[in-house]
This record gives sequence, structure tokens and C-alpha cells, in this order.
Amino acid sequence: MKSIFLFLTIFSILLLFSVLVCNLLKLDFFPSIYLTILGSLAIQLGIFSAAFYFLWKKDLGTTLNSIGFPGSIKTTLLFTVGGLLILFFVLFILGVIITVAGFNDQEKVSDKVSSLPVIVLLFAVLVAPIGEELFFRALLVPKLDNFFLKLIKFPHLGILSSAVIFSLAHFAYGSVVETLGVFAIGLLFASIFKASKSITPCILIHMIYNGLSILVMKFVLGS
Repeated sequence: MKSIFLFLTIFSILLLFSVLVCNLLKLDFFPSIYLTILGSLAIQLGIFSAAFYFLWKKDLGTTLNSIGFPGSIKTTLLFTVGGLLILFFVLFILGVIITVAGFNDQEKVSDKVSSLPVIVLLFAVLVAPIGEELFFRALLVPKLDNFFLKLIKFPHLGILSSAVIFSLAHFAYGSVVETLGVFAIGLLFASIFKASKSITPCILIHMIYNGLSILVMKFVLGS
């Protein structure tokens, strides 16, 4: 089973490389919308498969149990609701600071989101959060914790370092504000994962946040 995830990881890398080549050389084998969909599929399939490859234990049940999926209903509700409240508070404070500073370049993000096809937006809400939480939280947080603990004898740096990597992965939007917001979200999600010992609240919060963000950017800011 583990070898299947390795195959899917390699396949997604090759698929993404093919999409990038088509874009760079302006090849018109497929309409651009299909290349956008294929590119999104390749990225999400890649991080999902890579995460499962490195997280894999002896079987699927053991693997899911090791990351607290699905976890208890009580824990999931507590950390999902609490996490959403903290998330909106943090983003509100960040928004106030940005407004006072007179710097806001989030229109770069809303412009890109508004131009994306519906299927890609649905993908961002229902599929992307699963792969991203498995990779950036379930995989990277404990791995980086152990790495820095051995390197400099300092614990809990997995939260900070995984948030940095998570924010850099979203820098393609070209928005500094978006990158800072994603960094704050990464810190929160990593903290929730460590505190709850379950990836489920992170996935649910991520889905809800992506859904609300897309609705606002597409139908409010994009109008």
C-alpha cells in the first residue's frame, strides 16, 4: 500500500512538470482552464500522497489512528469551534494592523480567485485542506520538532518552522498580507494539532475558512 503512495507522488510531480512546461512554452494542446485544473490536481495529489507515504504505519487503520483521525466527537467539536473563534480574532487583529499601516495588497489574491473556475474553487474547499493538513501539520510538525530537538536541543520548533513553510507555499499569490495571514493560520493549526492530538479539527477549520474566504473574495470583493 505504501508503494502506491510513492507511485502517486512521482506521478503528480511528473504531471505538474508537464503542466509547467506547457505554460512556459505556451503550448496549446489543452485549453488553459484544463491546465489550471491539472496543475491544482497535481499539487494536491502530490502533497496528499507524499504525506501518506511518510506517515504510513503497518496499515491504514494504524496510520489514521497515529494522527488522531477521526478522533472523538467531543475533542473535534471543542477544538474546531474554539479554533475558529481564535482564528477570526487573530485575522481581525491582523486586519486592523494592516488598515492602520495603510498597506493592503490582498486584491492580488481576490483577483486570482475570482478568475478561477468553480471546480478549482470547490477543490480548494473540499479536497485541498485534507492534503495540506496531512502534509503541513500531521507530517511536518512532529518531524520538524524532532529535527530541531536533535539539532539545537530546543523543543516545539515544529510549530514555527511548519508555519513558515506553509506561508511560503502560498507566496505564489504575490500578496505580502496573504502570506502573513497564512503564517498566522499555520501557527494556529499546528498548535491545535499538537494540543488536540488530532488532525480532524485542523481539516474542518481549514475547509470552513477556505469556503468563507472564497465566498467573500468572489462575491464581495470581486463584485
